[in-house]
Amino acid sequence: MHQAYEVHSILKQGVQIESIAAYDNHVILGTRSGQLIMYSVDEQNEVDMRMFNKNFSRKPITQMEVIAAENLLFVLTDNLVQVCDISRIESNFAFMHSAPDSRGCTLFTMDVDSQKSTTGEVATFIRVCCAIRRRLVFFFWKKNMLVSLQLSIDLTDVPRSLCWVGHAVCVGYKDEYVVYDISGKTPKKYDLFLTSSSISRDPCICLIRNSFLGISKDSYLVMVDPSQYKSKESEGNATSIEEVRPGGRESKKSLSPLLWTSPLLGLVYDEPYAVGRVNNAIEVRSLIGKDTLVQSIPELAKTRFLVRAGKGTIFAAATSELWCIRLVDIPTQRQQLVQHKKFQLAIELTQISEEPAEDKARTVRQIHMLYAKELFTNKEFAAAMTEFEKAAIDPYDVIRLFPNLVPEPKTGSENAAVPLASASTLEEADLENAYLALIEFLALARQREVVKLRDTKSSSKSLLEIIDTTLLKCYLQTNDSLVAPLLRLNQCHLEESEKTLKRHNKISELIILYQMKGKHKEALKLLREQAGVEGSVLQGRKRTIRYLQELGTDHLPLIFEFADWVLKDNPEEGLSIFTDELIEVESLPRAKVLDFLVSKHKALVIPYLEHLIMVWNDSNTLRHNVLIKQYREQIQRLFAQQEKGEEVPELKPLREKLYKMLEDSNDYSPDRVLEDFPTNMLLEERALILGRLKKHDKALAIYIQVLGDVTMATAYAEANYKEDANIFHTLVKCILIPPTQPLYDGVPLHPDFVEVNRKVTLDLLNTHATKIDPFEIFQHLPNDMPMLQLEQYLDKSMRKKLADKHQLQMMCALLKAEARRLDAELEAKRNISFELNEYSVCPECKKRFPSQSAFVRYPNGQIVHLSCHDRIARAAAHQ
Repeated sequence: MHQAYEVHSILKQGVQIESIAAYDNHVILGTRSGQLIMYSVDEQNEVDMRMFNKNFSRKPITQMEVIAAENLLFVLTDNLVQVCDISRIESNFAFMHSAPDSRGCTLFTMDVDSQKSTTGEVATFIRVCCAIRRRLVFFFWKKNMLVSLQLSIDLTDVPRSLCWVGHAVCVGYKDEYVVYDISGKTPKKYDLFLTSSSISRDPCICLIRNSFLGISKDSYLVMVDPSQYKSKESEGNATSIEEVRPGGRESKKSLSPLLWTSPLLGLVYDEPYAVGRVNNAIEVRSLIGKDTLVQSIPELAKTRFLVRAGKGTIFAAATSELWCIRLVDIPTQRQQLVQHKKFQLAIELTQISEEPAEDKARTVRQIHMLYAKELFTNKEFAAAMTEFEKAAIDPYDVIRLFPNLVPEPKTGSENAAVPLASASTLEEADLENAYLALIEFLALARQREVVKLRDTKSSSKSLLEIIDTTLLKCYLQTNDSLVAPLLRLNQCHLEESEKTLKRHNKISELIILYQMKGKHKEALKLLREQAGVEGSVLQGRKRTIRYLQELGTDHLPLIFEFADWVLKDNPEEGLSIFTDELIEVESLPRAKVLDFLVSKHKALVIPYLEHLIMVWNDSNTLRHNVLIKQYREQIQRLFAQQEKGEEVPELKPLREKLYKMLEDSNDYSPDRVLEDFPTNMLLEERALILGRLKKHDKALAIYIQVLGDVTMATAYAEANYKEDANIFHTLVKCILIPPTQPLYDGVPLHPDFVEVNRKVTLDLLNTHATKIDPFEIFQHLPNDMPMLQLEQYLDKSMRKKLADKHQLQMMCALLKAEARRLDAELEAKRNISFELNEYSVCPECKKRFPSQSAFVRYPNGQIVHLSCHDRIARAAAHQ
């Protein structure tokens, strides 16, 4: 305990005090005989009577409330509420108003709200709640009189105590407490608890921190948050308590029940203390902390009344004696509290002191530091870190409390009050709790530093390195699943983190560290080493493949260097380094990748090019040419093996791939491909290439004279007929004019077409008669071919010629008829006449046509100026 208040006896006289009110340094006494007396008490506790009204009432003054802002005194006497003016000393409590509707009132409470208007004027709104028998009746002060609020509440018993805050009115009966929410259309009742669990006691209610209700129950003071008792219908439009009470705290932190030595008889709240009357003394208690008793004042055991006049001033009264209780100056109290390690109370007192803001902030920070140190020593690590956070301490100085987390000492620290080695002797369980608390502290510190770095560039990256490296060590001790996400933030110190991870054998996390720090070669070397280690988390090739895929174009030499062992180990799996569906992989320079595969892994060239062309739809001509070349070379090697008697089952599917490539692709260069193509094999494929070059005669010669495949030759001619109408003529010529020597060295002619094959010729002529001109082909037919064999061909051909002629004649006649019709229509238009005189008006501009004016006549007969027509045309074009 320490001395928070000093007690001064200021008045001993014969009057019998029935009620008391106070404001500033003034105290007002209401006597049993109906007198009102005001005294003024200065700093030296000198007493001066300021007002005295001997005959205010014939009955005792049972209750008084002062509204200092409006100089009003509300008095309850003879069960009637009256209002006095206390603005002038000479008026001696000048009577202002008596509220007849409050007749029968035994108790009243008030709610006062001060609001500032946009012009800066402060308006005070006063509401009064009167307990009249078993009813609550509500009034408000307007134009110097109490006016009914048209609101009343029926009660179950006569109230003994009342307190009004915002939307809530708390009522204390002789055996229980209830709360009424008056914010809605209909007041709603909420039951709280009994006044005592054993015997009947008078209720006691006090407003705490301008927003909580302090309610007495047995020997406890229970803190009730009225905002919890609010009907749903009023939540959307009712004003919160903090809005109603300007002094309300911003944060609604719940308060624990406060134990007193005996049940409370009276209570006032003078921040930060609750001052209450108990059986044999007045006790001063703090609302926070474990040991709440601050001071006991037994010499005031006989008091009946307590009232707060202002900050740090309380008046206590017995039947005929008056005391002034003043707060001891805050610096003196603070010194005692710090010595007794009552840091929270010291902080609260400092915050309400009238010291300069800068000095106050510095003092509060120092107390937070001392409090944090004490909490840390007592192994209350989470609370200690909260206090460190409030003290805005350098995170490095908190880290220094853990010697095993500090790589090296930091010089020039401002906060020398924090010890260097406070956690070195902690047991394992305590150390884990300390680490968890440190993690939470550093997470907040990190967030703050990142914001500074992003917004003002004022934060140091080295501090972020220290914070993240320490977090890494803490996570390894508590929750190693958080290590990888932390490393990806890329702020940890490389060397220190590397040593720590190796010490804990966190190889996978070490790879992440290397990756985020750009040490890719070290990461890939480690992956290669671990790939063959049995039981390692990095065993195998998958992690290396994924790492190489993510590197991107900037690290192409590194990709080639470490892809080599993967491709040798498993070519198919390794090829995914260059073919997986990832943006980084697709953006690799394909020409360089192809060169790498050609030089080091030739067997993978075809699969790689197939993926580029078939899957990624690569249209590069060079790569199409290379794939065809690779197919050709591979087929030639397989043919050579086949000639040696070896089985080559892959020859047929590979040749099908080449044929499909030559047939479907439009992106290869046929003339370039043809240069390297052999003449003694792959003749079907050669024919396809010749077809791309529009060398139909050579392509058809291969189909007929070398392969002897009339079906393929006919299909080729059909496919190209639209582009070349004479292609069937070329096909028939290949049969009618057989070559005298082989087309290509070492390739014999087909025996069916060494001489003129009349049967095939007649079949083609009869089947495709309409596509072969007889005038062109007759000169190539054998002279001894009977006309009877050509009858069918000639019949179809001549019919086609006649049909074409009739079509042309009909079209000519139709065109002549259309020409005559247009001539007649033109002549009719030329014969149209109209009159344009000085009275004619343009429908667009409403002006007349002057002589020699240019105009335009529309088909509907309208005539407009040429300029108007141009304007209309431009407007239509812009739409």
